Amino acid sequence: MKIVEFQSVPVFEFRYLNAGRGPGQFYEDRLPVHVARVDRLPEGMTALIATADLQGRERFEDSPSGSIRLLGEAIPERLVKEVLPTLSLREPDRVGVLLAGDLYTVPALDKRGGTGDVTSVWRAFANCFAWVVGIPGNHDTFGEPPQRRPRFPARMHFLDGDATEVNGLRIAGLGGIIGKASRPNRRSEEDYLATLRRLLHLCPDVVLMHEGPDGPDPSQRGLSQVRDLLHETGTGFVIRGHAHWPQPFAEYESGLQVINVDARVVVLTA
Repeated sequence: MKIVEFQSVPVFEFRYLNAGRGPGQFYEDRLPVHVARVDRLPEGMTALIATADLQGRERFEDSPSGSIRLLGEAIPERLVKEVLPTLSLREPDRVGVLLAGDLYTVPALDKRGGTGDVTSVWRAFANCFAWVVGIPGNHDTFGEPPQRRPRFPARMHFLDGDATEVNGLRIAGLGGIIGKASRPNRRSEEDYLATLRRLLHLCPDVVLMHEGPDGPDPSQRGLSQVRDLLHETGTGFVIRGHAHWPQPFAEYESGLQVINVDARVVVLTA
């Protein structure tokens, strides 16, 4: 799969509440939705939705129950009702979802970088779309002991150091970040790069990562050692999160393409 056009101007923005650094310091922010055209999609699919780092909650006025949900719980239905029809995408059961991690925010919105259970976000996307493939961020838990993989239905594919194939699209996933291996969703640099190398030898169509490569522009922060490994193995397409890029799309002379979906949604269409 290859990007043939990336629209840098968002086609839609969701307003939401972003966490502050103390009681009452939350503020209203905007989640942009971008559109990119690709040369091919998985068999039978009309679009893919990629997103990560949805670390906020819906606004009080948007809540159907008065209890503000995680942003990732709220936006799947709004994507179906408010965004996809404007793109002539009227069959959500033919749209797949790629989640690149970090989908939690504390209920009081008074702390940045809180850790918690994001199972409800995965289920919200799975309830609206054909399938979900995703990886854990460094702030995600799944209602299980950290050493146990979440037990999801067949349409929800959890990846972390492994790969799956959905509708003919081979997806490799590596979650978490480089850090102390004693902490959840972290690997030593040696383990991280060795796991990534093993995944790249599977020749995936898409590599889904939380922490990932840097881009050619200095503002596109990331790991140069990951970028070098991707070049070395001839990998073509990466979707990543974790570190926000002002410009979400990067393309190298080698052909490597990277989409950064930190705090944004990208709809991939044919």
